[in-house]
Amino acid sequence: MTWVYIWLAITAASLIIEFTTNEMVSIWFAGGGVVAMILAACGLSWYIHLPVFIVLSLLLMLAFRSLVMKKLDKGDVKTNADAILGKEYKLLTAISMHEPGTIKVNGVIWNAITEDEEKCVPEGTTVRIKDIKGNKYIVEELK
Repeated sequence: MTWVYIWLAITAASLIIEFTTNEMVSIWFAGGGVVAMILAACGLSWYIHLPVFIVLSLLLMLAFRSLVMKKLDKGDVKTNADAILGKEYKLLTAISMHEPGTIKVNGVIWNAITEDEEKCVPEGTTVRIKDIKGNKYIVEELK
């Protein structure tokens, strides 16, 4: 009967670890632990339910982990400044050789420069945001 409590503890521990980490690593040991606990409760020897636990846990992990991880993967969600990259805006003021221009992004006016610091872009030109450098947006002129 001692093995039943050992398998119960292993099952509970693997579930607790899985719920706290959410990495889909220890949940498979819970499945193996339940089956091993049932075998131990039936009175089978430890040299039967221990290999069953190991083999079943590994099979569950190999068979289902990648499938479950694909289902749980939500992809990268762009937030804050990253969400602005690639969007198009009109220049409020021109970008000159040594003076940044300005664009209005989400109601806030930001400085805008080009990668080529010698390039001039007139006011009212539509530009695409390529990158962020400090507190300035790096833009490219759309033609």
